[in-house]
Amino acid sequence: MRAALLLLLVLAGALPARAQTVVTSAGPDKVSVTLYRDPNRGTQSAINRSYPQGFALITETRTVTIPAGPAVIRFEGVAGNILPESALVSGLPDGVEEKNLDANLLSPRSLFDRALGRRVLVRRTNPATGKAQLLQATLRSSADGAAVLQFGGAYGDLRCSGLPEAIVYDGVPEGLSAKPTLSVKTTAKAQRQVTLTLSYLSGGFDWQADYVIAMRNNGQSADLFAWITLASTDVTSFVDADTQVVAGKINRVANSNYGPRNFASASYLPLQCWPLPEYDLYTRERFAARGGPPPPPPPPAPVAPAMDIIVTGNRVAAGMMAEAKMAIAEELGDLKLYRFPTRVTVASQSQKQVGLMNKPGVKLAPVYVSDIVRENTQTALLLRGKNNAANGLGAAMPAGKAAVFSDVGGQMLLVGESAIDDKAVDEVVEFRMGRPQSVSAQVVGTRRRPDDRTTAYVLTVTNDQPWPVTYEAKIHLYDYEKMARSSGRLGRKDGASFWMTVVPANGTATLSYAVRDDRKR
Repeated sequence: MRAALLLLLVLAGALPARAQTVVTSAGPDKVSVTLYRDPNRGTQSAINRSYPQGFALITETRTVTIPAGPAVIRFEGVAGNILPESALVSGLPDGVEEKNLDANLLSPRSLFDRALGRRVLVRRTNPATGKAQLLQATLRSSADGAAVLQFGGAYGDLRCSGLPEAIVYDGVPEGLSAKPTLSVKTTAKAQRQVTLTLSYLSGGFDWQADYVIAMRNNGQSADLFAWITLASTDVTSFVDADTQVVAGKINRVANSNYGPRNFASASYLPLQCWPLPEYDLYTRERFAARGGPPPPPPPPAPVAPAMDIIVTGNRVAAGMMAEAKMAIAEELGDLKLYRFPTRVTVASQSQKQVGLMNKPGVKLAPVYVSDIVRENTQTALLLRGKNNAANGLGAAMPAGKAAVFSDVGGQMLLVGESAIDDKAVDEVVEFRMGRPQSVSAQVVGTRRRPDDRTTAYVLTVTNDQPWPVTYEAKIHLYDYEKMARSSGRLGRKDGASFWMTVVPANGTATLSYAVRDDRKR
């Protein structure tokens, strides 16, 4: 009896483990994309199109049939820059045992890295004939830095000559997947069809607000239109997605000694050139026939503007602005969420614009402001208005850049560019237009006696325009200085003495004041 029991145990141990069934979901039935902008990108900076440091929350709904027993469910077509540790799967009747990410994706970078130490073909342009030629080379460097190629006994580079060059691979290495894939292990008690929800974070995304301001002839109001610009460098496109963006700076906690997680695309191949081309023996040899050094690299491709402005007659951007469907603002805790009214395809390696707001007749008045430190003055023109319904606004305004147009001889021409931070309802909104040409301020200081601690100043503001202008001065004092007297009434603003006046058309305005040095001697 004991011998028979022992035989049964041996036979049981020799039996193979129960096979796992692989279930593949080729794509989502429905997808939602929520974009968060780069929290460290200032309002003056545009989206980094090569390394967008924003991210997205992707939520996918998929229908799969799971078998009884152990199974592996493969989610194909997830974002290429997915953070697998952030993935959540709900809807499995018996839970998730394990998550795996197939990170070996087919991309320029993975192909380059897999070719390290192997022979490849390099397609280069012959400088003498202008024809393409194929040369055998051995790749001696990884994707981090410059490409080092060995041509026989000489070494060369790639993409540094200014002529078309590329690596030609003889095939796709084993283990590289054409689609980003996340897989999970589960064990079900019975076969059934289930609807699963997969949510995860992914890098390689960003968004920004772009404002177009067309000043009206009265100089006190404007028509304001805003776009939401979406950017994706991911290898996956999300078709007909429920799309929304989140405005406001969220907190990102560092997960290493080097700061927050870098969301740059893992498929990007940033090859660099060495500072001096003389190291490249092959380059010198192939350009010797031309009797001179290699030609300079071609100029970089022009960077497309963040918005396309069409000037037609006396208005900016015809019909499409007025007809664009606007995003709907919602509360998201202390942040703002803007939901698009229709589904949007967030395409791979692309940018897209959707209407954010359309506000005709917004009250934006020009104000000239000087910051003064002793005799140093910096004067700027601002377009200022309050973000409320009475002034034609009354909606949260995400941070972004602005292009300002004005009517000049019947045509709307660009007069300046600016930017704003996030502005809540009832906040003052200011678009800084830079240094003005027709309004100037000058400060002259005089001291009565060498031993006098009081310095007298005269501020003179000159207006060369044929209409009166509003002017403000902020006089900044050092900690040991105090305002002794002034010819006009002064208030306080931003920690400085504040003076406001109206400068008449083609006229001047002056303020006399004195500052006392209160340091002990």
